[in-house]
Order: sequence, then structure tokens, then C-alpha cells
Amino acid sequence: MKQAHHDVLDFLRKEDSFLITSHVNPDGDSIASQLALRRSLLAIGKECRIVSSDPVPRVYRFLPGADEILHRSRHSLRPYRAAILLDCGNASRSSVPLDRNSTLPLVNIDHHVSNDLFGDLNWVDSNASSTCEIVYDVARRLGVNLDHDLATNLYTGILTDTGSFRYSSTTPRSMSVASKLLRHGVDPHDIAEKIYESAEYPSLRLLGKVLARMGRSPDGLVSWVTFTHSELLSLSNMAETEEFVNYARSLDSARIALGFKEVAPEQVRISLRSKGGLNVAELAARHGGGGHRNAAGCTVSGKLAAVVRRVVSEARRFIALSDQRESA
Repeated sequence: MKQAHHDVLDFLRKEDSFLITSHVNPDGDSIASQLALRRSLLAIGKECRIVSSDPVPRVYRFLPGADEILHRSRHSLRPYRAAILLDCGNASRSSVPLDRNSTLPLVNIDHHVSNDLFGDLNWVDSNASSTCEIVYDVARRLGVNLDHDLATNLYTGILTDTGSFRYSSTTPRSMSVASKLLRHGVDPHDIAEKIYESAEYPSLRLLGKVLARMGRSPDGLVSWVTFTHSELLSLSNMAETEEFVNYARSLDSARIALGFKEVAPEQVRISLRSKGGLNVAELAARHGGGGHRNAAGCTVSGKLAAVVRRVVSEARRFIALSDQRESA
């Protein structure tokens, strides 16, 4: 792995023009890591551009450089010498379609345990709390001086992917990096307020409806919330519902929480959260998704009610099998 890190750094120093992208439906870590890497590469004289098929969610538009992300459904790779895909467990989830028959080198920088090392060069560290924690190392080893804007982006990615330092991905290392970033003028209160305390009125109204019909299994081990297609269309930005699944996770008896979003007719996006050692990335992988031990996602075809029944049943069986493995 150390050799792979060395190769990635040498490549970034050698090439001069990069396209940077991440996964579809970007979250805080994916956006912040792209912005942080771009700022780091610009600092050492490189040309680079961030391209995304999705707009930046409203709560992350405060991040330094966010207004420079190009929102395009398709983008030519021809002007660049290399592509860098950040925070993406597999190439199929890339925000920019990647032609694997292309000779354009692909650099894969990520922290998902499910990452299949699809890049020509890979810097994958599943022990890192976030991709921003890795980009912190990249910047440091490239000799980039931390400033307020770079530190703000890096801190935001670590904050969001550790669930405000609540998830098991929070480590002494992630706390140490966050501490170093605070020394560069990062305002943790301001960032937390912008991300977690700036919901629009329609979103909070929808939250009330969603919680009123929250479901739980008879044993209380699985809890879930649902969003219909029409409800999502009523919002200016669907990304504001990302944290709603955590209300289901907060149920005292719940070990797995699920958020079901009917993003299109017969297409349901599922957010999975867990407590303790339950690895919901395994559950998400059964449906072509992935993620982290305590936070993962996938998309399932079918009618919303049918998908809810099926995946809740799978989650209950998953808990039972996990307990059997532990007791064996």
C-alpha cells in the first residue's frame, strides 16, 4: 500500500491536467474531497476541473470553491491527461461516465472497504474515516500549505462522514487531523450550523409526515422511514432528506435503520444505517450498492411498498445471521 501511495504522489507531481469527479448523488465527503484535492493541485501549479452530473446540494454550497464545480450530465475526457475519481467504491457509480477502453489514466482515491481497486493507480485506505482524511495526507505529502479554505473543506468531509464524530469510523487519527484543521481558522460551530441547522421549511414539514408513519419490525430491531416520489418532488433539493434516516436510527431498540426514497416510479434508493458491529455495507452489496460498516446505500427496482417489505425482511434475517456468526 505504501508503494501505491508513492506511485499516486509521483503521478500527481508528473502530470499537469486532471479531471476530478466523484460518485453520483454527492454527499459532504465527496464534494469536500474534490474541492480540497483541486485546491491542493492548483497550489502546486496543476490544471484541474471538477465535473459532476449532479448539482451541489444546497447545504454544501458554502464550501470554498463550490461555485466552480461544473454541473454536466456528460463531459468529454479529451482535454485532460488523467482522471481522478474520489470517494467512489466502484467505477460504475462515477458521476462522469468513464470509458474503460480509454488510455486516459484513472486514479482511484477512496476509503470504502468495498472498493475493488478499479483504478490504474489506487490509494484506498479503509481505515480512514473519510476520503477527506486521505486527501489531507495527499496535500501534506505534496508539500501544500494548509490555509483556511483548504482546512474548511477537509474538516467538512471528516465531520459529515463520521456523523459528527458519532460513527465507528471516528478514530484517534480522524480526531487528530480535525484538531490540526481547527488550528487554521476552521469554525466548527459555523460549519455544523450550515449543514445541520439550515433546513428549509418544506423539508421540516415533510420530516413531520415521515416520522408520523415511521415503521419498525415487531421486535424493534429494524426501523425505517419512507418517502414517496411526489413528496421528493415537492422539495427544492432532495439532498436535505439525507439525515432523516438517522431519526429512525435513534430508536432505542433499532440495530438497523433504513430510509426508502422513491426517486422514480419503481426505483427506490435506500440508505442503510446500523449500530455496533453490524456491517450494512454487506447488505447493500446484495443490491449492487456499498459503503461503510455503519452507513451504506443502494438502489432497488420495484414498487415502494414491495421494496420496503423485502428489504426489511432481509435486514431482519441479516441481524439474525450476524448474531449466529458471533455466537458460533
